[in-house]
Amino acid sequence: MKQQENMLLSRLTQYEHMYLRACNKIAALERSVAAYSEELAARDRVVVSMEGRIRELEELPKSWEGERLRILGDCDRYKQERDDERASHVETKKELERLREDVTSLREGAEALRLSKEANVDFHSVVQVLQRRMFHTNSDATAYMKGEVEFDERRMKDMNFKDVVEEANKLSRELVAGTEDSPIGTGKEPELPRSDGKGKKNSRTSSSKRRRNVFTITVLDRMGIDTSNLPAGFKIIHRKDKVSGEDVWSVRMYDCYAPLAGCIEYEIGRFNVPGRDPMCSRHPDRIVGKNPLLPSFARFYLDMKIHYNVSENRILEMLKDMKAFMPQSSLNKWMHEIMTTLRVRLQSLMLEVVRSSKYTNNDETRILVRNLMTDKPDKYKVEYIHAALSLEKKLVVMLYGAGSRSHAIPEEQIFEHSNIMYFTADRAKLYEKVVKDLEEKYGIKITRTACWFHARHYFVDAFITDHRVRSILKLMNYLFYIERVAAEKGKSGKSRLAFRLKYSRPVVQSIMKTMKRMREEKDVRKYGKMVMRAVNYVLDDQEAFQVFLTNGDVEIHNIAIERCFRHIAMGRRNWGKAGSHGAAENLAFMYSLYESCKMNNLNFGRYIEDILTRMKEGDKDYRAMLPCFYVEKTSKVMGCA
Repeated sequence: MKQQENMLLSRLTQYEHMYLRACNKIAALERSVAAYSEELAARDRVVVSMEGRIRELEELPKSWEGERLRILGDCDRYKQERDDERASHVETKKELERLREDVTSLREGAEALRLSKEANVDFHSVVQVLQRRMFHTNSDATAYMKGEVEFDERRMKDMNFKDVVEEANKLSRELVAGTEDSPIGTGKEPELPRSDGKGKKNSRTSSSKRRRNVFTITVLDRMGIDTSNLPAGFKIIHRKDKVSGEDVWSVRMYDCYAPLAGCIEYEIGRFNVPGRDPMCSRHPDRIVGKNPLLPSFARFYLDMKIHYNVSENRILEMLKDMKAFMPQSSLNKWMHEIMTTLRVRLQSLMLEVVRSSKYTNNDETRILVRNLMTDKPDKYKVEYIHAALSLEKKLVVMLYGAGSRSHAIPEEQIFEHSNIMYFTADRAKLYEKVVKDLEEKYGIKITRTACWFHARHYFVDAFITDHRVRSILKLMNYLFYIERVAAEKGKSGKSRLAFRLKYSRPVVQSIMKTMKRMREEKDVRKYGKMVMRAVNYVLDDQEAFQVFLTNGDVEIHNIAIERCFRHIAMGRRNWGKAGSHGAAENLAFMYSLYESCKMNNLNFGRYIEDILTRMKEGDKDYRAMLPCFYVEKTSKVMGCA
């Protein structure tokens, strides 16, 4: 083990040296780039002067023609040298960018070594954690790496709630008192999860029921049994069913029939009517314009795209296997027409419902969108989707807003002139800007609440570098456990507030006092930058972290909205990108519709097919088509209550 520890230390030191060498090479290349830039600027000035001299000679008599041709040849030769220099300059820039990418991985090794030295971590434990040798299972190691310290869900369920609260209060008192078990003390080695098999019954002594030997029989049909595989001298045991009175043994067999997609051809007859212009028979009803796709096909496509995150190329392969051939461009155009139709009719109504709520969860996520402003067709840019979730209305709205991450998108489209009084989000600066602008423009006071789960992430990152923060992590785990108990008891806003003031407030006060004491010491080297970053993340916004202790309707985290982005993240790994801003806007809306269906226990495919059928038939009651109202009005018809 000591040998492996030394190997890890040497590897980290090697990474540090490689990182320093790469940094030196980057500095040299940056100097070369600067020198190249100056040389190219000087050559450009020479070329400009030569071209000016050539224009002057063109106005002189023909006796100067030889001089003009000579300067023209020098100018062409000088331009060629300049172009060669520029090409070399481009290659140097590419080498610089490549080194900058390589240095990122090298920086990780150097940073790990530096943080470990600052935090005074026992390298023996670190090596064991990395090699997962101190754990019985990989799940135990994963829990340890995620910061799930000494928090056994099964043990919590078996314990009485009062015992859990008493355990949390005891830890809180120890933290405030500054005992050796606190993060401010010397700290102990973390009590790692162990699965040594204690408490398990011995398989030899366990009283397992004696089972009778059962021979396999093959069912030929519903009227007979194949006995060819039974041993000689067998006897058929006759037992009577209590209900039917017959000896019945049912076997379930599962079968699957591939879905079918095809093209339906309608014959349109043309007629001569006396005294009138020629007329034709009625065309089939369409969803929009001349779009030939029926609601059932739109259901198939959107189910594959949104629910199962299948790329369009794979959808085309599935259609090809079903003998349904169509160009990708046509399919893409028709489906975007249908999605645009849904978005135009429903998005404004969904926004209206969300804006009527008093409390929302807000967040944003990224999406890759093709940048049509460049000459390169495969150039993509990171854009952002803003989302607002109303737990009260069971509705979520996702807005693309041309891909901007500006505070103006949620401010103008969600919060402005709305009934929203509270919202939970992470500590992104755009939400602080939203609160400030609304108060300055309209005198509207909107309270932003911070997410405790995001705060916990910072302490999880710091836990590996400094195990002394385990006590704070344990208190946060207790805090989430208390919230789950309150949710299971189905408490209302007022009763949940009283529940929080009784059980959660002491835990929060202990966490805040401990962090304040850690920051007052003003010694970054004692804890390391990772720990102080986590402490400052909470203390710099401590009022927002304690808003849930003043309002029982406010959540302590925005995991609900984070969960709504899960399918978008899966989509980024499968279909990857959006081809335009319009496509990204339609995708954002369809995902908001999909997540709203999940919150209202609706089958997304059946829901899409039904509302498109109603639109095709001329139904214009779009408000009744929203998922939150669709459950009340059409659940009996669809059977998806």
